[in-house]
Amino acid sequence: MFGPVRVQPETRYTAEVVVLVTSLGAKRTEFNAGKRAKDLLEIKGVHHKIIDFNRDARQAGTGESENKAISKLSEDGKLRSGTNNDLILPQVFIDGQFVGNATDLQGLEDDGLLDNILMRKACPSCNSSRRTPDITECKRCPACWEPFQEILPGEMTIKQKLQEFHDLHDDVEYDEDEEEEPFEDDMMHSMTAMPTDMDGRSRSGYGDARAGVQYTPEERAILAAAEFQISDQVQYWSDSRHRWMCAVVDNIRLKDCKVVYDLNCKRGAQADKIKAYEDAEE
Repeated sequence: MFGPVRVQPETRYTAEVVVLVTSLGAKRTEFNAGKRAKDLLEIKGVHHKIIDFNRDARQAGTGESENKAISKLSEDGKLRSGTNNDLILPQVFIDGQFVGNATDLQGLEDDGLLDNILMRKACPSCNSSRRTPDITECKRCPACWEPFQEILPGEMTIKQKLQEFHDLHDDVEYDEDEEEEPFEDDMMHSMTAMPTDMDGRSRSGYGDARAGVQYTPEERAILAAAEFQISDQVQYWSDSRHRWMCAVVDNIRLKDCKVVYDLNCKRGAQADKIKAYEDAEE
């Protein structure tokens, strides 16, 4: 079976994350992939619910909740199977939506998309940022209309995991009412925010705030002539997800004499991977 919680879960990640794995070491490929997915989530401090498809392990552990999750996913037709009808493992679900395997999960992290999905600020399926964080009020994505539905509501909760963590680490204190510190993307956004003109698009003040770079008038003219400007809504091609993702331009800068875009989902995006936003409802 999988070990106890080693990293304290962060309460800012409110989405339900369910990971289907196998604890059978004989299935080495599936076992190792499941461990990668679990380790990524745990290192980030994401509470996740492990569903072990090793029946013997379920009977020896929290079998009731795990069997309930398996039954629900089966009834809803969400379980993915391979060519021989063998179950593909691991499988990751966020608020009831299938997001892929360990590689897909890592891709979301690499593209800077995972945090907003976990905080219920973006849809796991289409990455639309029009989602309302309260799952009781926003039951479907307003862009792709995929439903948000927890697989095990009220079971295997973060509160239980926090208690488990504290039982193992008596010297760690946790205050549920403690104010969250701003996370990296929020701080980066405030650092790169630029003044705007009448149409709301930034035409001045370009620079790489992280490196303390200030551009010459000629360089600023190049940036001002860029196809997209700060606050523009665009679409970004994700190599790891193999599809276009909705994004917003946070900053524009020069890198190796070429214009690159800092998006809300990807820093330093190349111009050839960005296109004008196309509304999903059109």
